[in-house]
Amino acid sequence: MTVVASAEDRVRLGRSIAARLAASRNAEAAFLAGSSVVGLGSATSDIDVYLVGSSADEERQQMFADTVRVDVQHLSLDTLESLVDRVLGKGLRSDHPGGALSDRETALAVRLRTGDIVTDSGALAALRQRLAEHPLRLSRRVMNNWILAAFFAAEDCLGLRRSDSPLELEPAAFAGRRALLCAGKALAAACGDLYFGEKWVWRQLTRNGPDGFPFAEFQRLLRDDPLAVDPQAGLTALTSFAQTCLIATATLGWQGAGVSRWPAWTEGSGPLRRSTVFFPRAYDDMVTLVQPGGRHFRLPPDAALLWGLCHGRSARAVTEYAQQCAKETPAYAGLTEERCQSLLAELREAGLLAGPGAHQGAM
Repeated sequence: MTVVASAEDRVRLGRSIAARLAASRNAEAAFLAGSSVVGLGSATSDIDVYLVGSSADEERQQMFADTVRVDVQHLSLDTLESLVDRVLGKGLRSDHPGGALSDRETALAVRLRTGDIVTDSGALAALRQRLAEHPLRLSRRVMNNWILAAFFAAEDCLGLRRSDSPLELEPAAFAGRRALLCAGKALAAACGDLYFGEKWVWRQLTRNGPDGFPFAEFQRLLRDDPLAVDPQAGLTALTSFAQTCLIATATLGWQGAGVSRWPAWTEGSGPLRRSTVFFPRAYDDMVTLVQPGGRHFRLPPDAALLWGLCHGRSARAVTEYAQQCAKETPAYAGLTEERCQSLLAELREAGLLAGPGAHQGAM
């Protein structure tokens, strides 16, 4: 038995198999996908072969070639065309949340966009070109998937840590770690690295993560036992860093502005601090801040950016950075000094900023 060791060998083998299968089954097109195709595979990674036809019966088969597992999936061209139509459709709006794709649909769209075309009648190339012409549409779908996953994990963590039973701390730690992992995946998507597999988040942030991102702290929080010394502080550290990754994604990332420009990965010593119990969910028209099991607020994009920047910073520092964003990103063009001062006052009034002077209210 031949051992196929390298990613290049696996992809080469996959291309050969895809070409033979496409010819023998009269497929109109074939493409490869999977971690090895996008430079993330390991020695045991499989290869996904997609055979596409105008009237294909959709089914899935599995085979082995040497030591490599090959998953063969038959798709109709109509399925892919409909999927691309939905990705490029009306988008995600806070007043119409039903436009989201399922995890499986989003993953397939990413595979179509990033896969390796082996044979094509022209239909696959046309679909990929449509996606390439609007890159932020697919990126937002992927960001949305991981933002939601992180939110639900953070919700579980916050609920479990309030329990009187010490037995709930272990699942709270699991949920907190998952919240940070999913937030890291959202951040990777904001950097353009869309691959869906969770276990590759470390590699994705290493190769494409934002400039200045504290990757060592990300690693430490996922490795260390958050319950070892002070369980409440350890769990808060997980969800707080997850919140930072999410608000950078939901603001700069969502607007396609580049999360490498995010200035506040770690908490500073300034007086402005955003509340740690709210988590962002991004839409094309708004950012919503949701307190699991509690209140939620709909913020325009510029207000959400300002809230996110309040991470132990002074009002002056927040305003100066916001005004720089106003020059470079259309969504933030209205962030004058007066607008920043007004928004900060409203955020305090709404109870979205913690610390001295913060109090409950309506925004």
